[in-house]
Amino acid sequence: MSTSRLLVLVLVLAGLHLGVDPLAAEIVGTFGAVLAATRFSRGDPPRRPWLLRAVALGLVALAHALQRLDLVAGHRLDYVLLIVANILGACALLGFLRVLRRSGLTIPLRRRERLVAVVLAGAILVVVGRILAALALASLRDLAVAVSTICDALVFAAAALLLRHVSPMRGGLVAQPYLLLAVDGLCFLALDLAHALQPTPEAALAPLSALGHAAGGAAGFAQAALVRRGARPSR
Repeated sequence: MSTSRLLVLVLVLAGLHLGVDPLAAEIVGTFGAVLAATRFSRGDPPRRPWLLRAVALGLVALAHALQRLDLVAGHRLDYVLLIVANILGACALLGFLRVLRRSGLTIPLRRRERLVAVVLAGAILVVVGRILAALALASLRDLAVAVSTICDALVFAAAALLLRHVSPMRGGLVAQPYLLLAVDGLCFLALDLAHALQPTPEAALAPLSALGHAAGGAAGFAQAALVRRGARPSR
């Protein structure tokens, strides 16, 4: 998928989230992950991580649908679903890393890159620690935010590492899904920070949430387009 088309897709999904219905945007993003998974044949290593991501996105949409229908009073099943969704989403990114490492295509980090990685990891740990310290962990909501924080940090870090390894492949096209997933993780880590440090009106955070959902949703479509392009016979 060309960069311009990818940008248009992200903007469309963000516009759908902000201007039409956030739940509709989440459902479209879930469909994108399902499409990416089904582009791979049974037994293809990337299929399982994309299926995990599709399930994770589907659980997020289900949790938000239950909230909208006011079906979560008392038991807070929505928070349970969001906790499971975040764990599955992080497992999906770790699955992508495992697939890449088993392929033998990983490239050793140069000295400067190792330094950047250490600085980035340190910054992530500071942010995560600050968020966790601000939570009382006295409620299921706090637990959901804590799990979300850790998983969003893993998603961002894993996606950034994947970007390092795959960016040289096919003129950077292979990196498109992971760039979008890195944006997804970074946006939601920032949202976790905002929610943990002080109550923030949802309207003020809506653009950041829309960008996170749009980037994460577009990643599946980018991967599906990449597999389809790779499957075309050469002339």
